[in-house]
Amino acid sequence: MQYTLNTQSSTRQSLDIIVPSIHVDEAFERITSRISSTVKVPGFRKGKVPTKYVMERFSKEVHQEVAESLIRDFFWEASRKAGVTPISTPSIEKLELKQNMDAKFLASFDVAPELKLPDYQGLSLIKKKRRVDSDLIEEQLKDLQVRSAKLKSVDTPVASGLLVTCDLKVTPFRVDGKPEKTRSFKEQVIQIDEKRPLDAALIGSQVDAVKEFTLEHTEQDTNTSLAGKSVKYHVTIKDIRERVLAEINDDFAKDAGPFENLQSLKDRLAKDLEESSERDANGRLKADLLDLLLEKTNFEIPSTMTELQLDDYCREFSQQFSQQGMDPKRINWHAYREHRFKDAQRSVKCGYLLKQLGDTEKIEVSETAVDADIERFMAENQIKLTLSQVRGELERRGALSEIKGRLRTEMIFSRLFELSKIEEIFLDKKSFDELLEAERTQDQASSLDPFDEGEGADGRTADSHDHHHHGTHEGHSH
Repeated sequence: MQYTLNTQSSTRQSLDIIVPSIHVDEAFERITSRISSTVKVPGFRKGKVPTKYVMERFSKEVHQEVAESLIRDFFWEASRKAGVTPISTPSIEKLELKQNMDAKFLASFDVAPELKLPDYQGLSLIKKKRRVDSDLIEEQLKDLQVRSAKLKSVDTPVASGLLVTCDLKVTPFRVDGKPEKTRSFKEQVIQIDEKRPLDAALIGSQVDAVKEFTLEHTEQDTNTSLAGKSVKYHVTIKDIRERVLAEINDDFAKDAGPFENLQSLKDRLAKDLEESSERDANGRLKADLLDLLLEKTNFEIPSTMTELQLDDYCREFSQQFSQQGMDPKRINWHAYREHRFKDAQRSVKCGYLLKQLGDTEKIEVSETAVDADIERFMAENQIKLTLSQVRGELERRGALSEIKGRLRTEMIFSRLFELSKIEEIFLDKKSFDELLEAERTQDQASSLDPFDEGEGADGRTADSHDHHHHGTHEGHSH
């Protein structure tokens, strides 16, 4: 075998490979013999079909199998001898294959980028944390009160704050005045907010009322399929309900869980809120740290890895869409992949960056740490098996490497935080809400609606991921 290594870019290389004819003929003989022993051909006994007939009758299949066999056997041998490590399936861009002749093929593939780390010691960071105060606890109590409220049908007309169940038919009109396809939505539940045009148009309606009206959607409408269009609505009111809120007292606390009184519920909320606030602050701190490091370095990433990351996003998004009772086939996947392209690139870059940082700091995950993580998982989920049994099952599923990758990432961040100068600041409700709004505006968090070819009609969107969607796991680089 002969080979020539060619560098196309810092993350893309190719191998020109020549396979001697002796190996080519061996592959042809092996594959034609196998086919002749299994194929059924009228006029020949099974296993007695001449190889010459096989070559004539099944030429395309034979050549395809021979090519796959030679590529599989000689590409990886050539890459090993050339000292390169492909991280993608080879793309065969040229192939010459005939019996009694040397085979020639050109295989292109991605390789990991070479990364020079920036100075990562002594970085200045600000840890922004929501202060857990009485206002936040009271806010959580009211949320719990609303979530546990009982719903009661009422005879009153639609009014702000009530829950309305309705059937919707939505017909957008193009600029030229021609109607688009009418979309129907059954049993839609809307909490009436008089500030929203659709909701305002329903105020005053009774159960069984049928309303028809047209709304002009602005160019800034969050529902992109309706933005800037005139939309005709046909609405049938099915039910009008109100939330009946329980009084927040000791009885409310006992109904909410194993709490003796209201104070014990508040204590539990404070503990949970503190843990949540810490996780949120650390997540934001990790994202800020990675942003700072990415600003200090520049390297090319393999396109294959970006596409794989986008595949992961699509799987997650499809599951989320299905969980909301919608058909993933309605998603404009091309638009969604374009929307998440920069996220995917950032995630892959972060993966390579974290891996290089972990290697430089010589961070390794011990088997003891893995066992401790599995035991925590078992305790939290009350799994009544032995550690050995659970570990064996995780190993069979290939999940141990994921656990090690997550633990190593946590250790890398811990080390980076040790090397950084971190100032912790606490934010009240107003300041924290302003921070979230600034992040939302900057990030333009994705929503279900822009990628759904049969969007909801009320112009509202559901977040598909939170503001910490950025990848911060070194596993993306593997």
